[in-house]
Amino acid sequence: MRRAAATGATESLPYAWGALAAVTVFALYLATLSPTTALWDTSEYIAAARVLGLPHPPGNPLFVLIAHAFGLLPIPVSYAARINILAALCSSIAAGSWFLLIDFILARGGVPVLRRRVCATAGVTLGATAFTVWNQSVVNEKVYTISLALFGIITGLMRRWLDAENDPRKDRRLVAIAFLLGAG
Repeated sequence: MRRAAATGATESLPYAWGALAAVTVFALYLATLSPTTALWDTSEYIAAARVLGLPHPPGNPLFVLIAHAFGLLPIPVSYAARINILAALCSSIAAGSWFLLIDFILARGGVPVLRRRVCATAGVTLGATAFTVWNQSVVNEKVYTISLALFGIITGLMRRWLDAENDPRKDRRLVAIAFLLGAG
């Protein structure tokens, strides 16, 4: 997808840079990943995902279904570690989405490319290594990381919807946004 920069020139969104940010954050999370579960809700949610059960209200059925499917993958670690990998993956998807969003906003403001990339990298680094995000992504998996990934994806869809001024099919993004909001 191409967009007009503040200078009037067209340039591509930095999807490769966003993917690199996501992969880097994922590698960082994998290096610090908990091999098992933690106390309280984390264990309850992992057990519920394993048996397709219902954790305490509100139940979070989307998390249970996604975690159950991910837990069935033949990754040679414990079931709890697979769910922790899911949390790391979801947070890294969100990080890549935030990189693209930061770059997009700064491009709209006319910020030069190098400065945009540095700012987006700094923003993603600060966000991904904030204590709560890091903790939820590597040791204390519950539903928050899937919500974070959904929020990043929804924000990206909203940005693309706003950018598609002359596209007669742009409203299908609104349908996707409504679906993801409802599912989440």
